[in-house]
Amino acid sequence: MKVTIDSDLCQGHGVCMGECPEVFEVNDDGEVTLLQEQPDAALQKKTQNAARFCPTGAISLT
Repeated sequence: MKVTIDSDLCQGHGVCMGECPEVFEVNDDGEVTLLQEQPDAALQKKTQNAARFCPTGAISLT
């Protein structure tokens, strides 16, 4: 799975980091950093939850 973040949609709510801090990090300015573009299978469910619960739909998984 490959993770991408649409920075135009992201508002820095931090839900992604709450669901999967191994893959997403939100700084104090609300900017999201993708720590792993292709997380391993052990993180698949957590990464899917991060995308599912993102309030703006800024996370895409392919």
